[in-house]
Amino acid sequence: MTVRHFTESDIPARTELLREAEFQANLTDFAVAAEDAELAASQLRTIREEHRTKRMFTICGPRRQVAGFAWITSIDWRAQCCELSFAVLPRYRGGMGAFAIGAVHDYLRSELNMRVIVNQVLEHNQMMHSARDLAAQRQVRCDLDSYTRGKWRTACYWTYTERDEAAWRADASARRRELADRIVAARGGQA
Repeated sequence: MTVRHFTESDIPARTELLREAEFQANLTDFAVAAEDAELAASQLRTIREEHRTKRMFTICGPRRQVAGFAWITSIDWRAQCCELSFAVLPRYRGGMGAFAIGAVHDYLRSELNMRVIVNQVLEHNQMMHSARDLAAQRQVRCDLDSYTRGKWRTACYWTYTERDEAAWRADASARRRELADRIVAARGGQA
């Protein structure tokens, strides 16, 4: 997996993702009320004018295909801190999602010198985290944090530091096995 800067040519794929029902329920549904031109203009504005406060990236798979997007907000360049959001395209969610997370974290650390990454996941969203893992990771639980698809959602927040990264790498094989087991279970026991 590789990470590159988001470009104008990525706008149609990201706009399509913004319109997807699971994305809207699990991240934000602002695109429900926006026209395509408005969504494109917003993404162009981010590319051209908002790099100090928001950056978008494209996550690419092993054949350089677009697999998803990541974006950082609440950027504090001096403190080397940001909030990370990402979304994987539906066809890549099963296997590439976990690798996408690792690639984005590596990129933020090695290319942007981010030392603390703030993660937010809506509690009902278990596409990349099990309920158990999310409860174990969260440092803050915020009821009524977001309103998506007609429901108030609880958000879980936690920081991810260089120390956390080292521990995560040390425990990689157990996580890969657990992810593989979850994928097999989701397919009805078929490997």
